Amino acid sequence: MTRLAALAAALVTCGAHAAGSQPAKASQPAKASQPATASEASPAQDYVLNCMGCHGTEAQGIPGKVPPLANALSRFMRTAEGRNYVLRVPGAANSALSDAQLAAVLNWLARRYDSSAPAVQPVPFTSTEVAAVRHQPLLAVLATRSAVVHNLATTGPSPPSQY
Repeated sequence: MTRLAALAAALVTCGAHAAGSQPAKASQPAKASQPATASEASPAQDYVLNCMGCHGTEAQGIPGKVPPLANALSRFMRTAEGRNYVLRVPGAANSALSDAQLAAVLNWLARRYDSSAPAVQPVPFTSTEVAAVRHQPLLAVLATRSAVVHNLATTGPSPPSQY
């Protein structure tokens, strides 16, 4: 499946789930669907529209360029240091998503794309937490990632230090 076809399929699927509507009955004319506004989009739709272009259809990232979120995000969410890092990376810090939308997308990603989910799920991000941290510039992204991953490895599973 081409990337464009995958995007179209994801948007259709996300729209159907977000709308939660029932098919029109044969006796009723079908209503034209209204596009969801940004504030009404589901976390899956927000991911497709704001994150998938770099992180990929399955949050796998691009080796050597864009870190994977699959099987990594929930590991960062285990510690305050990891959470701070995630919220300050350029993609999150500079995202057009609101604080609440970013928190919802990150929480959705941690649930959806972690096949090695820990027995205890990490504490979900809140819009308050996102707002307090995301606009503080992270000056050394790779060095910070390396330090955070090293510290995570001392307390349990950690994401790879390189991507």
